Order: sequence, then C-alpha cells, then structure tokens
Amino acid sequence: MEKWVKIGEALRQARESKQMSIDELAQKIGIPEWKIRLIEEGQFDRVDAPFYVKYYIKSCAEFLGLDPVELLGQFEPKPIETREKNKKIVTNGNLISLLLLVIFAASVIFFTYSAWKFFTVLRSPKVQLVNQSNRPIYFNEMPLAPGERVDLQVGQRYRISGNVGVCSVLSTGKEWKIRVENFEVVVWEK
Repeated sequence: MEKWVKIGEALRQARESKQMSIDELAQKIGIPEWKIRLIEEGQFDRVDAPFYVKYYIKSCAEFLGLDPVELLGQFEPKPIETREKNKKIVTNGNLISLLLLVIFAASVIFFTYSAWKFFTVLRSPKVQLVNQSNRPIYFNEMPLAPGERVDLQVGQRYRISGNVGVCSVLSTGKEWKIRVENFEVVVWEK
C-alpha cells in the first residue's frame, strides 16, 4: 500500500541523512537487517505480524530522531473510520438487544396465555352430558330438559334413558354424539 511505502521512505531518508547503513541500524536497535530492508521498501506484510511491525517502526523512528506517533499514525486507521466501525458495532448490538427483548416479551406472553388456558381448563367441568334433542331424557331417573347440561364425575356410572334424539358427551376438546335410547356412561381418567 502507498502509505506503507511513505513510512518506509521516511525511515530510509532519516537513516541516510545520518549516513548510516541498514546493517549499522540493525546492530544498534537489534532488529534483523532483512526486516529493516523490507520495512523501508514498504513490504510490511512480508516482515511480521502487524503488532511487531509497529514495534520495529517505532524503534527505528525513535533511534533516527523521528516522531513514532506521527509516523505510525499513517499505519493506523484514521479515528473517523474507527468511530464509524464502532457506530456500526453499537447499532448491531442495539438491534440484537432489541431482538432479544422482543423474544423475551413474546415468551412471557406465550407462557402467561398457556398458564391461563391450563387453569381455565382445570376449573371448567371436564365432562358434561348435553340433551340436544327436542324432548326430555332421563338422567339417573331424573328428567333432563332439551339443551340442559349435567357435569359428570370421573369414576361414576350414569344411566340415561328415553333418548329419542341426540345426546352428547362433551369433554375438553371432544364431543361424542349418542343416538341410542338407553345407555350408561362411565367417565375414566386419562
């Protein structure tokens, strides 16, 4: 990259102005000669990891009387670019937080609705007998008018007689239509 070449040229010019060879500079600061040569040519990517390259540039600049902060400023991304990247990260973080909040709220609503439905079903009669005919029927020898409902208990035996129309047994989510005149109903637990 062009900025790397500029940094390398600045170091080379400072070294040459002191009438020093690359070998002499390498011995004075303890950095291998080949690394200094590549840095002066602007081939930072062939020298070492960026962290070490920055250290080499700083060492050379300080020894040669250059300001390492100013020189490295060309190597570092500009603060504006960094701020834009940080702004994108914060924006993405806000979106993730919002998404997690929406998922949490939906979970709470779903759990509340499920609990409400569960307890509603527990409180409601589990099984009912409904006379859907237009005549009375007899439920355990007692008359049951058309449209009337009776709650049935688990484990009890019920005798229905005189059914000439339709009679229904309702449980949670199911309906059984019965068209028999005389029958018995026994409700069992699941």
